[in-house]
This record gives sequence, C-alpha cells and structure tokens, in this order.
Amino acid sequence: MPYNNTPIRPPTEYNGTVSLPLARVKKIIAADEDISNCSNNAAFMIAVAAEMFVQYLVEQTHNVVKSERKVRRYLQYKDVANAVARIDNLEFLSDVVPRTTTYKEFKKEKA
Repeated sequence: MPYNNTPIRPPTEYNGTVSLPLARVKKIIAADEDISNCSNNAAFMIAVAAEMFVQYLVEQTHNVVKSERKVRRYLQYKDVANAVARIDNLEFLSDVVPRTTTYKEFKKEKA
C-alpha cells in the first residue's frame, strides 16, 4: 500500500489557529522567571514564530539530504545535525544539536 508522501503546505496567512497547543506554549513562557505575564496575543505570535522556525529547519535539513543524494522517507537526527553544522543561519543550534559520535571516538577524546 503506497504511503501518502504529499507535504503539508505552510499556511499563507494565520487566522487564529496554530498547530502547537497554546496552553503548552503559555506554560513554557510562564516557566521563565523573568516574565511575569504573557497575553494571549503574544503567546499566539510565539507559537506562530516557533512553527515558522520548525518549518525552516525541516526545509533546510531536507535540502541538505537532497544535496547528499540520499533518498529517504524520513529525516533522522544525523540529518538535522548535519544541516546545523553546514548552514550558517543554524549555527546557534550547534550546542543543542551536536553531531553524533561513536563510543570509540568519545572514549578517544576523553583520553
């Protein structure tokens, strides 16, 4: 049975709904000690910005995988790590998404 591989198009305009749950976004915002209150509009805009960032990260990762001529159905962690290492705009994520190493390489670095 064939899989449905058609990508979900990003919305051209936002009409008040987002894919991320607003309650969870507000909970994450409330976890920050520096922020005392956050309006619903601000939480909505943060959710929209997060969705746009995830869309950009996935598009760039997909472009890196295509340029390596690796045909895969799913993106993997190593693909995201390679995209973060190669693309200058994503360099700030290098601490959060490091490249994977084998245990042998890790042990050699520690010694």
